[in-house]
Amino acid sequence: MVRANSGSLCALRSIATKLRLATALTALAVAPAVAAQEQAAASGASEDQAIIVTGSRLSRRDLESSSPVVTLSADILTAQAVPTLETALNQLPQLQPNSTSSSNQSGGSGVLTADLRGLGPERTLVLVDGRRFNPANFSGLTDLATIPDLMLEKVEVITGGASAIYGSDAIAGAVNFTLKRRFEGVQAQYTFGETDRGDGRSHKLDVMMGVNAPDDRGNITAYFSYTKRDQVLMGDRDFSRLPLLADATGKFQPFGSGNIPGGAIALNAAQLAQINGVPDLNNASRACNVGNAGIRFTQPGGRPEPFCRLRDQFNYAAPNFLLRPLERYQAAVTANYELTSGIEAYGQFFFTKKENSFQQAAEAVNPSSSGQAAGTVLIPNALTNPVLTAAQRAFFAANAGFFDSDGDGTYTVRGYGRRFEEFGPRTVRFATDSFNATAGLRGKFDVGGNQWRWDTFFQYQQVDEDSERQNLLSRSRTTAGLDVVVNANGTAACRNAIIPGCIPVNIFGNDTLTPQMAEFLSVDTTTASTFKRTVAGGSLAGDLFKLPAGMVATAFGVEYRRDSFTIRPDEVALSNDLAAVQVPPIRNAGSFNLFEVFGEVRVPILADKPFFKMLALEGAARYADYNTIGGVFTWRGAVDWEVNDWLRLRGNYSRAIRAPNLAELFAPTGQGFIGGRDPCLAVNRPSAAQKTLCVAQGVPAAFIDTLTVGASQGFGTESGGNRNLQEEKADTLTLGAVIRPLRSLAFTIDYYDIKVRDAIAQVGAQVLIDTCFSTLEGSSVPCQSIVRDTFSGNINFVRAPLLNVAERRVRGLDVGASYTTALPAFFNIGDSSKLDLSANLSWQFANTTVPITGLPTIDCAGFYGGACSSDSTRISPGFRAFFGADYKSGPVSVRNQVRMVGRLELLPGAPPSESGTLGKETYWDISARVEITKNIAIFGGINNLLDNQPPVMGFAAGGDSNTNPQLYDVIGRQYFIGIGTRF
Repeated sequence: MVRANSGSLCALRSIATKLRLATALTALAVAPAVAAQEQAAASGASEDQAIIVTGSRLSRRDLESSSPVVTLSADILTAQAVPTLETALNQLPQLQPNSTSSSNQSGGSGVLTADLRGLGPERTLVLVDGRRFNPANFSGLTDLATIPDLMLEKVEVITGGASAIYGSDAIAGAVNFTLKRRFEGVQAQYTFGETDRGDGRSHKLDVMMGVNAPDDRGNITAYFSYTKRDQVLMGDRDFSRLPLLADATGKFQPFGSGNIPGGAIALNAAQLAQINGVPDLNNASRACNVGNAGIRFTQPGGRPEPFCRLRDQFNYAAPNFLLRPLERYQAAVTANYELTSGIEAYGQFFFTKKENSFQQAAEAVNPSSSGQAAGTVLIPNALTNPVLTAAQRAFFAANAGFFDSDGDGTYTVRGYGRRFEEFGPRTVRFATDSFNATAGLRGKFDVGGNQWRWDTFFQYQQVDEDSERQNLLSRSRTTAGLDVVVNANGTAACRNAIIPGCIPVNIFGNDTLTPQMAEFLSVDTTTASTFKRTVAGGSLAGDLFKLPAGMVATAFGVEYRRDSFTIRPDEVALSNDLAAVQVPPIRNAGSFNLFEVFGEVRVPILADKPFFKMLALEGAARYADYNTIGGVFTWRGAVDWEVNDWLRLRGNYSRAIRAPNLAELFAPTGQGFIGGRDPCLAVNRPSAAQKTLCVAQGVPAAFIDTLTVGASQGFGTESGGNRNLQEEKADTLTLGAVIRPLRSLAFTIDYYDIKVRDAIAQVGAQVLIDTCFSTLEGSSVPCQSIVRDTFSGNINFVRAPLLNVAERRVRGLDVGASYTTALPAFFNIGDSSKLDLSANLSWQFANTTVPITGLPTIDCAGFYGGACSSDSTRISPGFRAFFGADYKSGPVSVRNQVRMVGRLELLPGAPPSESGTLGKETYWDISARVEITKNIAIFGGINNLLDNQPPVMGFAAGGDSNTNPQLYDVIGRQYFIGIGTRF
C-alpha cells in the first residue's frame, strides 16, 4: 500500500478547496450576466485575441473589421465535447439551428448545417481556411460533421452579404473555420458521453500528429478520428412519447395516425350507411365520441369492426429518432513548405466516411394494386379466396353491391390504409464518403517598397452517398399476393407466378399477415448519388500607393468553379413498385459552371486628426458568369471610422446574390408529407362559398356537410427542380460600434437588415390551401395546386413548385462583451489565475416572409405555430443569448456557460394552443480540465446541468416530437468524461 505523506494531503486539500471556489466564482460570474441585461453586450475580443478577419481579402483584426465578426476559439467550441460540431456552433445566437442531430426525417440525409439569421442554410456560406468546403450533396450545403474539430484554431462568423468577397450563397453571411497551421507533436484524446437516462452513448477518439521541417520552413499535420453515437427514441422521453394535437379550444388531446395495424377502410357517414354486417357502424351506442370513420380489421381473424379514429389511432412517434445514430471515420492532412524565401507550396486533404439514419414507425401506406390509385386494392374472387378468413369472406359477400358493383367477381376496396408493423420500423440509412483535396502556391514580393501577396490554388471535391430505405411495401407483390387460386394440390397459390417465391397474402387484420407473408411483401430500395466540384483560382493583394492618411490597399483575383451530380435509383424505385411513392424517381444528372473576377480596395481618408484617428472607405465588387443564369454583379461599400483609442464605428451596405443550386435546378419531382389543415372538413365549418369550391375540387357533394379527416392528419406535397429559376438578390445593411474602454474590456453593438428579393422558395402547401380558400378563385394557381381523392374527398397532395416568388427580410441587433481579469492569489492553483467573461446577445426584430406577391407578410420573429413552426419549419426566436465564464490557473481550467432562448408567442391567427406563450428557456453547462502531468490531462463536464426539458407545442406546431428539437435541448442532462495526451 502506498501512503501519501501529510504534506501531500494538505496540498491536495488546498487545490480541491480552490477548485471548488473557482467553480463557484465562475458560476456567480455568469448568474448576474443572465439576470441583468445591462451586463450583456456582443462578443468582442481583447487585444491579445485579435485575428485576421473573415469577410475581407485585406488583413484586418477582429474588432477592427469594418464588418461585424464573432470569433470563437477552438477551446470554447469544443468545451462541451459534443460528437458533432453543429451542436456547439448553433449555440451562437447569430445562428438558427436548422438541420441538427435531433432532426429525424426532416433532417433528410443528416447534413448538419449552419443557418445565419434564419434565412436558410442555403444562404450561409461555409468556408475552411477561407475556401469553400465540401458540399454534402447536390443541394450545395456543407455538412459540419465533416470538419475536423481537433484541427481547429478558431471559427469566425460574419454577418451580412459577403457575395462580393466570396461569391454566391453568402447572402446572410459566412462561417469560416480556421485550422492550425504549425502544429508540432502528438495529441490524442478519447471522450465518452451518456445522457442522464443512460441512452445516447457516444465514443470519440481523436489523434493529431504534426512535425515541422528540419529547417523550420514547413509543416505537415495529420489527423484521424472515430466517432460512434447511439440513438435516442422519441418514446424514451415523456414530452415526445405520445403525439398531441390541440382541439378546437386549444386543449391537447392524444393523437395518432389513422393508418393502423390491421388496416382500415376510410368511409364517410353516407358510405357507412351502405355497409351491411358490421354492428354499430351508425354509432348508436355512442362508443365513438366523434362518430365512426370507417371499418377496421382486427383480431381474431381480421374481423371487421367500426373504425373510431380517436379511439383506434396509432401512436407513430415512439420509434422515431430523437437523436440520430452516427458512425464516422475522419482523416485529414495539411502541409506547407517554403520552396524559396518568397514562395510556399501548400496542400490539404480531407476524408470522411459517415453513416447515419432516420427512423419512423412501420410503413403507413394506402396499398394499391398495380395500375390503381393509392388506397385502391383489387381482390379477385374475394368470396372464394382461401387466404381470407371466413369472417372476411362473409363481410365481402354481404357488401357485394358496394365492393363489386359491376359483378365481375373482382372486389374493389377504395380508401384502404394500413400500417405494416409486421415489417418493422421504416429505417433510412445513409452512407457517405466525402473527399476534398486542395493544392496551391502562395508567396510575396515587393514592388516599389510595397509588399504584395499572391495565392493560386486548385480544388477537387467529391461526395458519394448511398441511401437505403428499408421495410417498404411492394405494389407488384401486393397485387400478386392478393390474386389467389387453389392449385391442383388443394392449397392456396398465386395465380401469377411471374414474381419468384410469390406467397398468397391477407393484408386485412393484425393477426392475418404471417412472417412469411411480410417477408414477401416488403422490399428495400437503394439510391446512389455522386457530387463533384472543381475549383481553380488566384488572387493578388497589396498596397498600391500611399496617401496622406496611409496606404491604399487592394486585392483582386479570378476563380472558376464547376459543380455536377448524378443520381441513380435502383430498379425497385424506377419501376414504380413502391406503394407509398406516387411519383417514381428517375436517373438524373446535371451541372453548372461559372467564371468570376473580383476586386477589393481600402482607401484611408483621414488619420491622426481630432475625432478621426482613422477614417477609411472600403469597396468590393465581383462579376460572375454562370452558364445557367448568365452574368451577375455584386458589390459592397463600407465605412470604417476609428474615432479614438476606445471607440470605432463601422457600416456596410452591399448587394448580394445567390444562384440556384443543383438541387433547385435539377431535382426530379418527388413527394413529401406535412401535417396540415383542410378547410373543407366539417369540423372547420366551411362557408357556403367554400363548400362550393370544395365540391368543384372533388369532394363528393353527398357528404360535403360531413367530411371527416382521412387516415393521416395532413397530406402529401409534390415538388421538384425548376431550370428556369434565376438568382436571388439581397440588399444588406450593417451598422455597428466597437467600444474598448480598457485593454481587457471590449463591447460591440451591430445592427443588421437583410432583404432578399426573388427568393427561391417552395410555396408552402398550407399557404396555397389557405390562399385558395380565402380568395375562392378556383382557376387560380393556389386552387389548381390542390389534388383531392375523389372517393374520400380528402386532399391527396398539393403541388408546391420552386419559384422565384418569395421575399424574405430579417432585422436585428447583436450586442456583446468580453472581459479578462487576473484573480487574487487566493484563487491560484498555479503561479497565477485569471477569469474570462464573455456575453453574446442577439435580438431579432423581424423575420418576415411574403410567400407570393400580393399575399400578406408573415413575421415569425419571436412567434411559433401556424406558418412559423412545424416539423419542417424552424422557429425564429426573437431573443437568444450565450454567456461564458472561464477560470484558468496552472493545470486547472473550469468553464461555465449559459444558453438562453427568449419567450415565444403564438402567431396571431394560428390554431389555438393551450401552451399559449412559451416562457424563456435557460441551459447551464459546466466543464473542467485538469492536467495531471505535463503530458496527460483528464476532462469532463455536464451539459444541461439542470435537466431543463423543452416546452410542449403539440404536433401542429412542433411536429412528431411535440416540440422543436432543433432549437431546444430535447435530450436532457448529459455527462461526458475524457482523457487526453500531448507530447
